[in-house]
Amino acid sequence: MNRTQLSLVCGLACFVPAHAGAQVPVEFQGDWVAAQATCDGAVRFRVEAAKLTLVNGADTQSFGDVEMAGPAYWGPDYKGGIEAVAFAEFSGDQPVIATFNASEKKGVAQLAFGEPTPGPGPMLAALNARYQKLNLVKRFPINKTPLKKCPTNR
Repeated sequence: MNRTQLSLVCGLACFVPAHAGAQVPVEFQGDWVAAQATCDGAVRFRVEAAKLTLVNGADTQSFGDVEMAGPAYWGPDYKGGIEAVAFAEFSGDQPVIATFNASEKKGVAQLAFGEPTPGPGPMLAALNARYQKLNLVKRFPINKTPLKKCPTNR
């Protein structure tokens, strides 16, 4: 089960925010691109204190209501790691989950986009409809791709 599916199944019960209104730390703010791309490329992930934006040329999609995961997110066996996780639209459908220092690699980020998931029920049907409408995987080809942060003095 991936983190997107886990957040859907767990809902708020499995997640404890770092603290109410927690902003994305400055060290993660800025533009991120695929690890093999140049920072001049059209596809990027822009991180601000309280907003996450996907960019592919003129196509952009921004999300607010960003919350950083607290220590309970990883469970009791996660000790001293460096991963940090941000949820977009925390109070809603959480269409983007960003992991910073992904796989415990400093300076690497990875995104997980909400994708339709098979299953019954009107809540899941509504969530799937939203994910289909956003169509993030096709619009922004950086889902589940290692990302690097671009220098801020470009």
